[in-house]
Amino acid sequence: MSMRNNTVGFPNLDNSTGSFLMKGNDIMNAATPLKDYVKIWMTTFKSNSIKSASYDRLQTSLTALEKYEISNQPIQDITFFDIQRYVNELVDNGYALTTIKKQLRIVTAPLKQAAAMHVIPCDPSCGVVLPSAHKVKKRAKEATAYTTEEQLKLWAEINKSEKVGYLCVGLMIATGLRAGEALALTWNCIDIPRRRLKVTSTVVNLANTKQSFVQDSPKSVSSIRTIPLTDAAVQVLLRAKESGSDWVFSCGESHLSYEALRYQTMLLCKAANVPYLGEHVFRHTFATNCYYKGMDVKILSKVLGHSNTNVTYNTYINLYGDAFDEMYAAING
Repeated sequence: MSMRNNTVGFPNLDNSTGSFLMKGNDIMNAATPLKDYVKIWMTTFKSNSIKSASYDRLQTSLTALEKYEISNQPIQDITFFDIQRYVNELVDNGYALTTIKKQLRIVTAPLKQAAAMHVIPCDPSCGVVLPSAHKVKKRAKEATAYTTEEQLKLWAEINKSEKVGYLCVGLMIATGLRAGEALALTWNCIDIPRRRLKVTSTVVNLANTKQSFVQDSPKSVSSIRTIPLTDAAVQVLLRAKESGSDWVFSCGESHLSYEALRYQTMLLCKAANVPYLGEHVFRHTFATNCYYKGMDVKILSKVLGHSNTNVTYNTYINLYGDAFDEMYAAING
């Protein structure tokens, strides 16, 4: 489903001027300010090549870029030093390293394409250096998970309530689903007799347009997967099925919204007397439970829908500690 209809046409090269003339009134040339060039680049080259959620993130990056001096510079005047100065300003302003990388890409990707199309003579981003992790003031958030005791408290509240949001949390703990994947579930995705669940879609929230919709594919190709259902997952689904809706977790004629899930999760955590840590913590909790049950990381990676095991290790390694006990046991036979 496309959420945009403002796509600018593909550029045609005007050999007499050396500029790229866009369909309509947009002109993409070397004198274009960076922020305007990025807008044209997004609508021309990215609007139909990436998912709506990814496009929305680009829009967020562009909005942040516009606060900096470099955004007003004509792209023909931007040098390596301008881009490096921009990166350094992001560091000084306390951005996390992941955000700095995103903000750098919104500059470098359009300029690289401009150089490839000979709008500018060369790519000025070559050689720009990212800061080392210890130089960044705002450290990346570490994955966290609920303890066994906290999980028991949560399950006690889930098991005695019919709130649809509580049931959704229960399924996330039992399967490792992302919140959007759980909210997008219909009963066509569920096979209770065979104890399996198929992930084929996700609910997407677009921050810049305040729109929400079901995307007919999940986060990535690897996210399309079949998950085995535990006894706990089956019990949650049987209780949810009593609603009679086509949606597994419904609210009226539609699926439960992110906002409603978040609100009910906060109520659940308050009732269970555990801290509210967001929706993604339930995925982390599932992964941690699987690890300590001895699940092979390759299988865990497939269940979580990660593209490779490195993603699983890099995301959850701090949850598993230093694995000293496992190493000691292996060495001592």
